Amino acid sequence: MHKPLRGKKITWEQRKFAEFVEASGIRNSKNLNLESYSVSNSFGFVPQSEQFENGGTMADANKTAYWIVEPGSFAYNPARINVGSIGYLTTSENVIVSSLYEVFRSDETCDDVFLWYWLKTALFARQIEALQEGGVRLYFFFDKLLKSSIAMPSVKEQVRIGSLFAKLDSLITLHQRERFCRSR
Repeated sequence: MHKPLRGKKITWEQRKFAEFVEASGIRNSKNLNLESYSVSNSFGFVPQSEQFENGGTMADANKTAYWIVEPGSFAYNPARINVGSIGYLTTSENVIVSSLYEVFRSDETCDDVFLWYWLKTALFARQIEALQEGGVRLYFFFDKLLKSSIAMPSVKEQVRIGSLFAKLDSLITLHQRERFCRSR
């Protein structure tokens, strides 16, 4: 039997993204030979070589205009974030992405795993819809992200929540693999 929690009320604070994220893309001005990545709707960061035949147009291109993305950074396509085109870089090496992407990272007051799962919610999708701009094609540039807001508990609670969602994701993936193997 579980004991009810007493006297420990977890407070959540409404915060603007401008308070805890910053642009973090670095121009590849020295044309470093880093692996080229894209951000897909389904898988987040994906090597260009896996996404496109023959490595895509970036395979042999001059890459000085592209962003260097450091591990622990987020990137998204401002014209496709409304369909989930956002990623979190978990590699141990820097990569590059097109200059069309917005690249950012959070500070120590935000747990990246917690933020990652929140960025996939209907709450965030509604903010994108309300703040995007454009005519035929709608865009959600970084300045609009900074105007977005999120309710956040303490970092300790963010870590717990992010961990819970990561465990659920792992269980779902494991269950799907088991079902796939049994159906073969």
